[in-house]
Amino acid sequence: MSSGGDWRGPHHGPGAPGGVPRGYVVEAPKPGVVPLRPLGVGEIISGVFTTVQRYPAALLVPVMWTALAAVAAFGAFAAVAAVALDGPWQAVHNDELPSTADAVAVAATVAGAFLLLLVVLTALSAVSSATATVVVRYAVIGRRISTREVWAEARPMLWRVLATQLLTGLICAGVLVVSFVLPVLAGLLFGSEAGIVLGALFFLPGWVGAVYVQVRLVLEVPVLVLEDARPVAAIRRAWRLNEGNWWRSLGIPYIVGLVGSFAAQIVAVPCMVVGMFVLFASMGSTAAGDPYAQASPPSVAALVTFAFCTVIGVVLATALTVPLTPLTNGLLYIDRRIRRESLDVALAEAAGLSARPAAYVPGQPGAPAAERPGPAEPAPAGPAADGPAADGPAADGPPADGPTGKQEPGED
Repeated sequence: MSSGGDWRGPHHGPGAPGGVPRGYVVEAPKPGVVPLRPLGVGEIISGVFTTVQRYPAALLVPVMWTALAAVAAFGAFAAVAAVALDGPWQAVHNDELPSTADAVAVAATVAGAFLLLLVVLTALSAVSSATATVVVRYAVIGRRISTREVWAEARPMLWRVLATQLLTGLICAGVLVVSFVLPVLAGLLFGSEAGIVLGALFFLPGWVGAVYVQVRLVLEVPVLVLEDARPVAAIRRAWRLNEGNWWRSLGIPYIVGLVGSFAAQIVAVPCMVVGMFVLFASMGSTAAGDPYAQASPPSVAALVTFAFCTVIGVVLATALTVPLTPLTNGLLYIDRRIRRESLDVALAEAAGLSARPAAYVPGQPGAPAAERPGPAEPAPAGPAADGPAADGPAADGPPADGPTGKQEPGED
């Protein structure tokens, strides 16, 4: 990193918490969204939303462009789906048995919709993870960055982010496979129900193990982006760096996610309401003067429109809230680096702050000893000074007698 210190691993080495030598009393500087010292839970959460407030365009513009591309893709897919599903829907409406071709068309349409949604959500996650982590790099030292600069730094990292997330997903899936599938296969192979029961019993521990692995690796994207690491190296480094921090890595993102979920509902619910309005409007009104007349079934276009509006609400809500998770993980990474590797010293230097402590407590372990004056110079002619020099440290013991005021070595 060119402007935020050395992010590639231990630089100043482990020391006292926050990189401050023992015996010093220092008020941590706060050039950016968080103070440069070990962070508390409230400071990480407030730092996330302060970053959103200070860098809204840099965080949301790349994600919203991705969301707009997703909306266009879903619009084209909806037009194709309306044509593909018209035949099966008419067969159902006429109480006819759908043909094999109709069943294949329905299955292909549903599978394509889920696949497209998965691709869109993966793209949103990758873009937001890379761009939000780049923003964290500058937010902690209080420097501004434009949307163009964020995208220029994040774009080369997108494939690495995707590869890292895929590897993590494969690792978690592997844990589930070992804990559940293998006992079931063993039971089926030996013709016994014991394997199936054993697989069901092992499913819960396997699920817990997969969650543990995923939470333990929440720092992988910050390591990847901020330290310019490769996917496998980022996973290994994140696993070591986050040792002993599992509960914070689970609880803090969960709290931030709860806040984000409430904000997402504000966007998703209106889109669903619009889709439901179109759906009910297509069903037709009851016959005039006959309140008991049965409404006509909705058209396939209305069904597709309802599904389209629902998906768009999900995509837009995700786009607005998805940066919260990588921001939280980025600040968790900053906290771990400060606690274990004294990153606050490098960040203070990158922010243009002096890394020297403001004061120390005499007599505390680690505090420097008082400076000893050298041999006294001959006193110049003229009146003597009224007191000791203003910039020299005062002796702890009584003043020595004599015209020179010399203190014996070792005298306290």
